[in-house]
Amino acid sequence: MSWYSSNNWYKTEVKTPMGAAQQEKPKSAPPAGSRRVRTIAFIVCVCVIIVGALIAALNGSDSPHYNDDGMPVLWQDYMDELYGTGSVTQADIKLPITKNSADLTLQMASSNRPELDFNEIYEKCAPSVVGIKSMVGDSPDYYGWGSGVIVSADGYILTNTHVIDGAEWAKVVLFDGSEYDAKLIGYDAQSDIALIKIDAEDLAAAEFSSSSSLRVGDSVAAIGNPLSPDLRLTMTRGIVSALNRQISYNGTVMSLIQTDASINEGNSGGPLFNSKGQVIGITNMKMVSDYGSRVEGLGFAIPSDTVAAIVGALVKDGVVYGRSTIGVTIGPISESIADYYDIPQGLYVSDVLEGSDAEAQGIEKGDIIIKVNGLDASQNSDITTAKAALQIGDTIDFTVWRDGDTFDVSVKLIDRAKLSEKD
Repeated sequence: MSWYSSNNWYKTEVKTPMGAAQQEKPKSAPPAGSRRVRTIAFIVCVCVIIVGALIAALNGSDSPHYNDDGMPVLWQDYMDELYGTGSVTQADIKLPITKNSADLTLQMASSNRPELDFNEIYEKCAPSVVGIKSMVGDSPDYYGWGSGVIVSADGYILTNTHVIDGAEWAKVVLFDGSEYDAKLIGYDAQSDIALIKIDAEDLAAAEFSSSSSLRVGDSVAAIGNPLSPDLRLTMTRGIVSALNRQISYNGTVMSLIQTDASINEGNSGGPLFNSKGQVIGITNMKMVSDYGSRVEGLGFAIPSDTVAAIVGALVKDGVVYGRSTIGVTIGPISESIADYYDIPQGLYVSDVLEGSDAEAQGIEKGDIIIKVNGLDASQNSDITTAKAALQIGDTIDFTVWRDGDTFDVSVKLIDRAKLSEKD
């Protein structure tokens, strides 16, 4: 088996200080080549990275100062620690692009199918699961490793955007071990969904089912490729632990399925099946601790209903048009933190998207949005709710606090995909 380093896991938007858990999303399993996989070494690597980061933070010339209770002296330092990873990032995918020639829709199966034993689920579904090698440069021995699911017999495959992010070329490994070069149909960084294509026929396409029928407690199974090719086509089982979990990622909030089925690096992009062997989600995140303590049974998947909508857009345009954005990454300031630092309770701006109207209107990183359309703002949903009633080109009114002063500003909603085209 192959040894790997843990250092290309990357964090999602919300970082929780003082020992609490945080969300992390694996960027596909790290390069798999000629070295040995060792779980203990993985844990040691994580600890070394964390300890090194803490030492750098404590000893750096620009490091924050702390009160006796362990809190940063400056509220800005606290917010930077809390939301420091919250900036919007764009995927950089360099795979060869192929023009879509099919009217692709996901194969939605009847909900009246009989339930299956887990061994029957594996026998039915494993042939639909693929491994994905994401490579940069010419070496075939150094690659990122992830999962995907076949959605058509003629070679269309779903995966996570982050599995192929940064890749110049990629290979898809089928159930029988055969490998095919992958080409890109399209991707959406915001929803973490990508669609690729291989030149193959008579593949085992997975069946999908609407995630709207899920209930907490339903049995689920994940089939994917954790850690390295040596553990390819591993199945883990569990239940639906929660529905509609609001997880901040890449400057937006994703509504995800939570499961206790084991999900690890390399599982990203793989399917989550219901008890009938139908795909009800695409795995893309797990929860880990910011400070090395163990967190078990907290995995997440993108609901199949979300996936179906994204696939339709990618097949049509290669991107997802029509989603509005303000152009700011925000996070709530709790009442206790507002009282501690004597600042307003509101929404902290951790990043402003270049080229957005928010930037043009003068909103800056470090601002606090205290009102949305004249109403107090304390949760991200305050902006989401305001956006829901508006169209691209409409405006939202904000009251912004900065360094003890407040000002009002109107920000125009823009099409997120068109803004990305300018990047």
